[in-house]
Amino acid sequence: MKGSIDFFEMKGRLERFIRDNTAQLKKVGIISLLILAALVVYAVGGSGGGSEVSGESGGAEAETAGSTTIFVDIGGAVSKPMLAELPEGSRVEDAIRAAGGITEDADLTSINRAEFLEDGEKVYIPAFEAESSGDESYANVRQKGIDSGGRVNINTADSETLQTLNGVGPATAQKIIDYRETSGRFRSVEDLKNVSGIGDKTFEKLREYIIV
Repeated sequence: MKGSIDFFEMKGRLERFIRDNTAQLKKVGIISLLILAALVVYAVGGSGGGSEVSGESGGAEAETAGSTTIFVDIGGAVSKPMLAELPEGSRVEDAIRAAGGITEDADLTSINRAEFLEDGEKVYIPAFEAESSGDESYANVRQKGIDSGGRVNINTADSETLQTLNGVGPATAQKIIDYRETSGRFRSVEDLKNVSGIGDKTFEKLREYIIV
């Protein structure tokens, strides 16, 4: 019996408290809801903003990484002789493809299609007619790897042409060609000393007869 009286007494007190403080309780409830909503908006907005910044940053990095290009003049026995814009690190084969491929009379015997290209380089694909004519045109000069001054281009010369250099035999000529294929173009004539078997003395004998 006493327990029932205590329950009804507590219930009456609670009802009076709610009735006397209705306005304050509403304010507290509204403020709590606003704070909760603000936290939700901040959490969602912060997460989305982070993703957007990350995406923009990634896009900028990709654009920077892919923005370096070189220009190569590709001509001779190709479908569309042109000034080709290629990504840095491209090879002769890439320039040939950009020019629409080779023609039926193209002579690739002495063309190293795996050779790396540099900005401003001229690539000339000779034709069989030019070779058979016997004239010393630019195509033949390019093919042999010898410039107009008689110097050997160690980046383009074949084994036979390299062996015209004093002190360079078949084995050394092959080492030079192997170096080009594994390490890329010679950046300067001094790089020839990186080839196994070519020391300072041999290089000094060759210096005035070679170019890159």
